[in-house]
Amino acid sequence: MKSKRQGNIINRGIGIFVWLFLITNFFYVANEFYPLRDVYEKLFPIHYKSYSEFGIKIPTQYKVHGIDVSHHQGRINWEMVNKMKDKDLSLDFAFIKATEGLSHKDRRFKYNWKNAKSQKIIRGAYHYFKPNVKAVKQANHFIRTVTLQKGDFPPVIDIEEKGNVSSAQLMKGIKIFADLVQKYYGVKPIIYTYHDFYKQNFDNTFDNYTLWIAHYYVKSPDSKAWNFWQHNDKGTVSGINTPVDFNVFNRDLEQMKRELIK
Repeated sequence: MKSKRQGNIINRGIGIFVWLFLITNFFYVANEFYPLRDVYEKLFPIHYKSYSEFGIKIPTQYKVHGIDVSHHQGRINWEMVNKMKDKDLSLDFAFIKATEGLSHKDRRFKYNWKNAKSQKIIRGAYHYFKPNVKAVKQANHFIRTVTLQKGDFPPVIDIEEKGNVSSAQLMKGIKIFADLVQKYYGVKPIIYTYHDFYKQNFDNTFDNYTLWIAHYYVKSPDSKAWNFWQHNDKGTVSGINTPVDFNVFNRDLEQMKRELIK
């Protein structure tokens, strides 16, 4: 025969089990009608939210989103890119590789440049800067290749390697390039680089330039004031068959349009 104490323990255990069963089923049913993730995100806003169509988490406190592409993305269907939307998010701009070094032209540049424009996607052209090649020749190569129009971004200088020059020499070379394209197009270029490289090699030479910084999978870029942030390199976009870099602009669309060529 069980003691009274044993009976109380058993009854208490059954009671706990019943309560757990009821609570679990309540949350299961509630989640079917109003996903708990949505409840959590409303109560405790998070920095990144998942967008299944884009295949990544995206920082949603920024309202202007875009991508950057080169021949590595293959033949892009820009109509599909323009129409892609997930929830409240679509793509507003695209930076497109144009040139590299002394003579290299991205083989998809002309196609991407023309078709992004036809789909009313705000476009920008970038040059991959080679530190061991004369900056004057690189600037002239970009100028010969890229015709910028009203509504385009200023030219972009992509700096990702140091070569065998010092940081001071690197800054000097980039500044020569920047001054030449500014003189030709009438606007200051945008400077692109990645977080660690910026910290290790940049001085204050380009503090007054628009900065586009790459810094992946962080809450926000740990650098000086930035305008564009490349936050992910594994996004998915309709019309593109390979992973894509994703970017945000740090203010609203109207303010970004003020950055464009007049």
